Order: sequence, then C-alpha cells, then structure tokens
Amino acid sequence: MLLTNRHPRVSLNDVAKSGGTISPQLSWRKDGLAVSRVNLGDAYAVWRRDVEVHLRLWKMNLIAPAIEPVFSVLAFGWGLGALVAGKVSGISYLSFVGAGILGLTVLMRAMFETTYAAYFRMVFQSTYDAILATPVDAESLAFAEVLWAITHAAFDTLIIMIVLVVFGAATSTWAVLAPVPLLIGSVFIAGFSLGVTAHVHDIDAFNVYMAAFFTVMLICGAWFPVDVLPAWLRIIAYVIPLTESIDLTRAFLTGRFLSRHVYEATYLVISAIIACEWAMRSLRRRMVS
Repeated sequence: MLLTNRHPRVSLNDVAKSGGTISPQLSWRKDGLAVSRVNLGDAYAVWRRDVEVHLRLWKMNLIAPAIEPVFSVLAFGWGLGALVAGKVSGISYLSFVGAGILGLTVLMRAMFETTYAAYFRMVFQSTYDAILATPVDAESLAFAEVLWAITHAAFDTLIIMIVLVVFGAATSTWAVLAPVPLLIGSVFIAGFSLGVTAHVHDIDAFNVYMAAFFTVMLICGAWFPVDVLPAWLRIIAYVIPLTESIDLTRAFLTGRFLSRHVYEATYLVISAIIACEWAMRSLRRRMVS
C-alpha cells in the first residue's frame, strides 16, 4: 500500500541547509492545531492496516465482547439487581447497570487499544518507526490510531447492544443512538490514553495508569448514581468526561433526558477534541522531535 503526503517532513538536513534556523516554509508544522496537519489519506491507510491485522484474528477478538457482557448483565442486572427493591434514578437497576456495563466495556476497549496495544506497536514491534519512515506524519499516525480505537470500540458496542436488548435493559427507541455518546467518549479516552502512552518509557508504568482508570470508573456512575456521592466527590466525578459519556448513554437507552445532558454533551465533545490534540502533539514529540 502506497502512503503519500503532500508535505515534506522537517529534517536535520533541512535545518542545516537553512543555515541552522527553520524557515517559515519549514516551520509550518509548529503553527496552529495539530489536527490541521492530518492527511486523511495517510490516516485512512494506517487505519486500514490496523483493520486488516484485526480481521486476521477476529475470532479470538470476538470472544471477550460476546461473553463478558452476558455474564455481567446476569451478575449485576439480575443477581445484584434482585437485592435492589426499588428503582434507581427512576428506572430498573437492570437498565441502569446495563448502561454502565456497556459504557465500561466500550471505553475500556478504546483505552487498551491506545495503551498496551499502541505501546507494543511503538516500541517492541517498531511499527510506528516503519510507518513514519514513509511520508506519513506523526499527526496522521496518531489520528489513525485514535480512529482505529473508536472502530474497535464500535464493534464491541454493536455486540453488547444486542445483549442489552435481549435482556431487556434497553427500553427506549432512542437506544439506537446510545452508541453516539459512547463513541465520543471513546475519542476522549483513546486520545488521552495515546497521549499517556507517548510519555511512557517503561511498560510497567501502565500499572499506575490502569489503577487510576479503574478507580475512576468506580465513581463515574456505571454501578450507582453519581448523586449519592458526597458533594466534593460528585464534582470530581463530573469533571471526568467518562461520567458524561455513561450518563448520556443511559439517557438514550431509557429515553429519560434531562436539561443537564445538553451541558454534558458539550463538555464531552470539547474534552474529546482537546484529548486528541494532545495525543497528536505528544506522539510527534516522542517519535519525531
């Protein structure tokens, strides 16, 4: 597959030829947003490469998203749900926790794709070095990696949505749009995680990030309403965009929309854009600078 780019990469030879300084023609990469430097053709080629690698192992990759949500719904929705006498936030606990299972599984998939999987491609397999040896820029590579993480998360979303419909956790016709806030949340966690990965130089450092991620997921409203938390912890929970992603997903699954969802959607989109911008800049500093 031929990867092309209309812009040359700034090299040390370019700097030397310019008398030791970077001319305006060579410094264009440092100006403006990193996303403006993404070549969609190059990003598509890298994304297609990731898809083709995934399709070779699709049977093994299908097992976890097909089995895990079934047992999660049985354990939490029916098992723990049998101990919950009343409704939770006006809906059955099965519907409430169904959104949490969907959100946690999908966001976790996007996170793993841009942490351990990305780190292996970057360090141990030298896949990033090989890609950047072509005219593909670091920004296009980062964009493609985030796009692939979202794609993989979308696959899991479709499978888990079927499970939730079968078990009766999705009670509204709006449920068909439930993947939208999840995919936007996946953009955030994928961008943020890729930015973290670009700063990791020892794979054991991911232990700290994983501990932080799963700790945060406990207060993001996946298993119980955020409103029951103390005021100070509630503020922390709503600052984390994953809370908005899960809350909006639950709203679509049940058809119960509130005025705060408008603000949550806005905050989620802005957070996703910022995270992706940081990921692109971080990957360039790691791989090129």
